Amino acid sequence: MKIIGLLLIIIGVIGIILTVMMPALFGYGGLIAGVAAILTGIVFLAACCNIRTNGCERRHHDDNNCCC
Repeated sequence: MKIIGLLLIIIGVIGIILTVMMPALFGYGGLIAGVAAILTGIVFLAACCNIRTNGCERRHHDDNNCCC
């Protein structure tokens, strides 16, 4: 998921740059698509980070109670 998030952010930035440089070719819908790709990439990165910190370290380290 981390790789997908990073790829979406990169594609979003490239899409915004291309839209700003050539608006007649791509139209301004590329800005919306670029922002959407960046926000989706951020969500993917945030989901990847929250999987590791889901509160297991606060529980007792039993096999029944902890998912770590």
